[in-house]
Amino acid sequence: MSNIAVGNILEGTVVGVQSFGAFVNIGENKQGLVHISQIASSYVEDINQFVKVGDKVTVKVLEIKSDGKISLTMRIHEEKKEDRRPFKKRDDHRGGSGGRSNNNNSREDFESMMKRWMKTSEDKMGDLGKREKRR
Repeated sequence: MSNIAVGNILEGTVVGVQSFGAFVNIGENKQGLVHISQIASSYVEDINQFVKVGDKVTVKVLEIKSDGKISLTMRIHEEKKEDRRPFKKRDDHRGGSGGRSNNNNSREDFESMMKRWMKTSEDKMGDLGKREKRR
């Protein structure tokens, strides 16, 4: 029975190191790639400072692609994204609608915002043109 499945944590041996990541033998005649971004939680400039051929490493299977390629990570003990507090959307008070959701009011508000943006943009372009003429 195969231990190689998404989410499984395995022991492996580094069999190759490239600038973009490390190839790890995870048994069952299989190798996976630990991309350089998955070596450590800090920025990895030189992968050779973290792993070398022959190192025993603990990896987690991130993905098994349809072509058989296996993506691995060494960042096992980090906080998962789903464990983080959910992103809370803020109320958008920039528009002049006062929270109204009537399509006619929203449309008018959008049009007035676009007109205001166009006026500001034209003013800025005019100022840039004046500056260029002074040179």
